[in-house]
Parts: sequence; structure tokens; C-alpha cells
Amino acid sequence: MERPPATHQKIDREGWKLAFTGHGSHEPLVAIALDVAAGRSGTCVRRSTHAETWIAKLDDTDIFVKILRPPRGMARIKRLVRGGPSKHVAAIAAQLKRDGIEAPLPMLTGIEASTGRELIVTERVRGTVMPRFLREQRDDIPRKRAVLRTLGAEIARLHARGYIHGDLTPFNILVGKDEPPRFVFLDHERTRKTWLARLARPRLRNFVQLGRFALSGLTRTDRMRVWSGYAAERSDSRSELRRAVRMIRDRIARDAVKARNSPKPIVARGEATET
Repeated sequence: MERPPATHQKIDREGWKLAFTGHGSHEPLVAIALDVAAGRSGTCVRRSTHAETWIAKLDDTDIFVKILRPPRGMARIKRLVRGGPSKHVAAIAAQLKRDGIEAPLPMLTGIEASTGRELIVTERVRGTVMPRFLREQRDDIPRKRAVLRTLGAEIARLHARGYIHGDLTPFNILVGKDEPPRFVFLDHERTRKTWLARLARPRLRNFVQLGRFALSGLTRTDRMRVWSGYAAERSDSRSELRRAVRMIRDRIARDAVKARNSPKPIVARGEATET
């Protein structure tokens, strides 16, 4: 059976200005999203300094409702200039899909007029979050190695199409069960399509985000496999590799100092998007 055509609707409800892009009636989705935003339903699966992600049910489908806290300081000025992150995510996700990069498309976005909170609602994407995938591949080393090389090639493709991911951590990459491996990139509030993707430093910062975590099942050689897959697509030089290694070491050192000076972890990460 064919799905009904996607509709685009603006909705004002309970102090929220919402934009629906989906199939069929928006009413059930809006009701669930606002219940989650009001704390009436849902389960929080991930919490950070700037957002909370909740999981809820829409009929037989899992949906994620991301609640973005109001911006502070310079972030407020940036939002006035660029617009809100929820609107940006909807636009950049559609652009990524058009360019052949997998990213979840928001079905509902919006902003709460009185507080400045924003929400982004997406369907649950099938795949395994990268940290769990690495743990599960301890008995299948050839597949792990192949996936890591392919991941490097996919990041090269992302950069070649002009994108810099705003938060390219292992927790924001899903690995599909397909062959060849398929990847889905999550969390695009700060992802940009920009000429800066031509420059080395912005691209290498994505490798710093990816390589600064100590993960079970990930060796130093595994990190090199990601780079080798990337460099094979771009013909990047050894000097860029050495620069990336220095940047990762500096970031790890800064993170260690920050952890020693912080009584509690600043960010609590979950694995909510895995299957």
C-alpha cells in the first residue's frame, strides 16, 4: 500500500509554534510530542548540557523527541542571526539526504514562545550505535576492520560534498546491518554545508571529535583504519595524518584536565538509537 503524500503544516498548540512534515494526520504526533515536552510521558534516554532526548511510542513505532534548552550568551545572538536549531536540522537533514548522506528526517519541529525551548521529533532509525557495534565485533575482527575503513570513506564523502558535522562522535554514528556497511549520521544542530570543508583544520576537527573517546574494542590500529579509508578517497598526505594525531592528543589532554576539575560528568551519554 502506498503511503499518503507528505504534508507541510504550521500548528500553534499549547504555546508551541510547530512545523509538521510527514504523512497522514499530524494530530497523534503533536499530542505525544507535547506530552513529552510537558513531562507527562516518555522516557529520557540521553541528557547533555544543551538537550534531552526522550523515547515515546506512536502506535507501534518508536519516536525520539529531542528537547533543546533555551540558548544562552552568544548562542542567543547566533539564533537571532541564523534561526533556531530545530529549523536548521530540518533543512540540513533534507539537504544531506539529497546529497546521498543518510540522516534522520524530522517529522515535527518547533519552538516554545515563552521559554525558547525547541523540539525535534524523528522516527527511530534502525542500526547499532558505533560504541556498541565495536563491542559486539570482538569475535568478527574482519567485519570490524572493513566497517572502520568504510566509515573513513563515508566521512571523506561527507566532506567532499561540502559538509562539516557539528558533533561527529561515535555516539552519533549508526551502523546498519547491510553489506556493504551503511552509516547514518545523527545530531545535526551544528552541521553545516560550507566552503570550510575544503580546508584541513575544519575537516580534521571531525577526526578529533571521533578519535578522542576511549572505546571498548577500539585499538590504535583501528583508528588508523578509519584514517586509511578516508585518505584513500581524498589522497590526503602523511602530514595531515600527523596533524590529526597531534590534535587528538591535545584534545584528550584537555579532556583529562577538565575531568579532574569537574566533580560530576558534564555530559551523560546513552545509546538510545541502537537496535
